[in-house]
Amino acid sequence: MKDRLVKATLEEMKSRSLKFTMDDLAKKLHASKSSIYKIVDSKKDLVHLVMHWAMERFDSRAESLVHGKGSVNSRLMAFCGLFFETFWYLPDAVNEDLQNRYEDIWQEWNQYRESKFDDMMALLKEGVDRGEYRKVNLPVVRQCVFYAAQGLTDPEFLKEMNMTGKDVLELLEDIMLKGLEARKEPAGSTNGGEEK
Repeated sequence: MKDRLVKATLEEMKSRSLKFTMDDLAKKLHASKSSIYKIVDSKKDLVHLVMHWAMERFDSRAESLVHGKGSVNSRLMAFCGLFFETFWYLPDAVNEDLQNRYEDIWQEWNQYRESKFDDMMALLKEGVDRGEYRKVNLPVVRQCVFYAAQGLTDPEFLKEMNMTGKDVLELLEDIMLKGLEARKEPAGSTNGGEEK
């Protein structure tokens, strides 16, 4: 029941932010409110449970990416996917409601998110140290990735562009890690059959 409650709450948060009621959840679960209150004491307690579930899920999946073996680039891309899936799965309204209604939960969630962003930067630094990436100003990269991800994962933008979060991640990888500079073709190349 606990896992079902968490998943149902996430669905409600995705569609209605924190404006759902415990009655809404009970209907969704085809259960009584009293069965929900056997698991949590209040709506605030429920929101806290959901946020901790997301953090634990993130940590269990991220450990092997941050401290694992293999190319930094492949681990970084998997980490970014997990990061976006966890922290931008819910609409901005949830963060606003958290700040307004449950400031202590919001502060914990935001501090946790920031610390995971630092893990992402540690992976980038590892890539620089291992020669997979060139030396760059990592704090600037951090800001670029953070704000680009926020804007690119906006549901309206994704809908307008007919893209998924995975599509955005692949584009970010291409732009951020490969750059915008046109690739020079080797001498003797036919440029894909087009006349020069």
